[in-house]
Amino acid sequence: MPSSKTLQFLSYLRNNSREKLTTISKETNIPISTLFDLLKDLQENLIIKNTVLLDFTKLGYHIRAQVFLKVNKEDKDKLKKHLFCHHNVNTIYKINNYWDFLIETVHQDIKELDNFLENLINKFNIENKEIHYLIDEVKKEGFEIV
Repeated sequence: MPSSKTLQFLSYLRNNSREKLTTISKETNIPISTLFDLLKDLQENLIIKNTVLLDFTKLGYHIRAQVFLKVNKEDKDKLKKHLFCHHNVNTIYKINNYWDFLIETVHQDIKELDNFLENLINKFNIENKEIHYLIDEVKKEGFEIV
């Protein structure tokens, strides 16, 4: 388990990863040299990726959906590779309890989503699918480290 200083630092980074170390040092009373060493260690061992969270609607992508997919065993790897490279797929999860994949997709409109799903059905042996439209984001990336 990481130290309390590490957890406190991670909490600040989760809130604003662009915050200056000097500011975090002043607010946490952790020496800046310690924060620098912690950051280097975290980037090597714990932080997976530094990224930007986007407002897709402001980019013209008004339809977001989570799609559960059950696919024939022979097509699982081919489908996974296809989804991984597809520009409309934001996230892919391998899941259990009947379903094989849960994907989050982003589209400009319903027709684009419909074409995407139709293409999947035509290319792969999809046994079942279930679509859930994402209407409003209530909380994202909000897990707080205690």
